[in-house]
Amino acid sequence: MESVESSYSRTMEEVQESLKLAVIKESDLQKVTQILYSTEEPNVEEHIKLLELDDHLLETVNKGDRPKLEKLLNVLEPTSFKGIEYESSISHELLYDWHRLKNEIQASEAELIQALKDYLITNIDGYFRLISFEFEARSLTLMLDLFEENSWEIDEIDKEITYEFLKELIYKPVFNILFTKYTEISEKSKKDGTPLYRYNEEKCCKTLAKVLFVASPVTEYKHFMKSWNIGTPEKIEPKEEYLYGIALVRWNNLMEKEIVSFSETDLPIDVDERFNKLFKAKKKWTVQEITPYIINLTTNKMNVNALLTKYARSSIVNGIKYYSSKYDK
Repeated sequence: MESVESSYSRTMEEVQESLKLAVIKESDLQKVTQILYSTEEPNVEEHIKLLELDDHLLETVNKGDRPKLEKLLNVLEPTSFKGIEYESSISHELLYDWHRLKNEIQASEAELIQALKDYLITNIDGYFRLISFEFEARSLTLMLDLFEENSWEIDEIDKEITYEFLKELIYKPVFNILFTKYTEISEKSKKDGTPLYRYNEEKCCKTLAKVLFVASPVTEYKHFMKSWNIGTPEKIEPKEEYLYGIALVRWNNLMEKEIVSFSETDLPIDVDERFNKLFKAKKKWTVQEITPYIINLTTNKMNVNALLTKYARSSIVNGIKYYSSKYDK
């Protein structure tokens, strides 16, 4: 038997001895065999250590080191931006510039930059500020009011006019990050070639739903959907799937359909604890329902499907696949 490269060959006796040591049958061999050579570095064995790991430690190694980004919100919360009128009450000593933030947060520079985008954090006068939800919701409401007043189509949003309308209430960097979150570039443009924008309906509806949850965390289904529709511009339609990741739609003990505030950001970081919390809140989930709650647990080696395979069990009901706790009877 010869290798793909004919510079090395073994006798049949050597091959049979190798197969015996490897506990491999001759019938299992393929027609083409590739020989793998170890490094030619001398004394390489001196640099190799074999370690025995228990299952928990092995899982930790395979999962990799995830950035501790939850601390980012904790350190920036005390100086969150609530509006220009509140800026005089912010203590300068509590503010974080880039150098201080990098030293405080356990994450790579790339991960930290991405987190600033994900968590609505912007640079104001050299310091990084978290935008408070109250100010975010107030600003979005004003933006959508302008959208209705001007009778714009949903893909004809004028960024310059929107900023002019809000500039007395908002710093330019804050406006930019909010506008970027809730819009995307439209295929349409103004006469001078300046691009117009389109509102992201799902993101807008999600935030407006969160405003309703502040007043009432648990609401009868029809009443909530009616209030949600009233508070949303006519050209933007709320949909039940927009609630995924922020609320549950379920039947209560009286067999009444209700909507319950249930935010992904309030769940435990630990994988086992998070799945326990999810299945305690709701026994059966579709992939679409549960994905927003576990997407942040994924790694390069474990995607959403792999997580569900490991931590849940599937069942088919009326042609729809559901996931539930592995420990339910």
